[in-house]
Amino acid sequence: MHVKKIDDNYLEFDNGYIISASDDNDQVNMVYNYADFNQISDEIKDIDFPESLNFEMCDNYGFRFGFGNFMIFVPCYSEQNGYYSNGLDVFYNDKIVLKGVYTTE
Repeated sequence: MHVKKIDDNYLEFDNGYIISASDDNDQVNMVYNYADFNQISDEIKDIDFPESLNFEMCDNYGFRFGFGNFMIFVPCYSEQNGYYSNGLDVFYNDKIVLKGVYTTE
């Protein structure tokens, strides 16, 4: 499978599989945690990914996905006043693959 689209909120493969991230914070509290998928280079569209991907949290505020030794970093950020969670859940085809990925302001 190949990356079809890199969007602000998700990454979509040509077989319809999607990697996305979401927080469970109340937007009324002015908290916005997000994965910055736009930081991923368009060059990964040439990579042939297997459907079974590996996901891992990174100490440097984000997560990685990929296969074998080929892993792609996705930075994660938080816009808040400092009193709310800075955790983010990562989904692959609507299933949580990572819970509580750290974000940075």
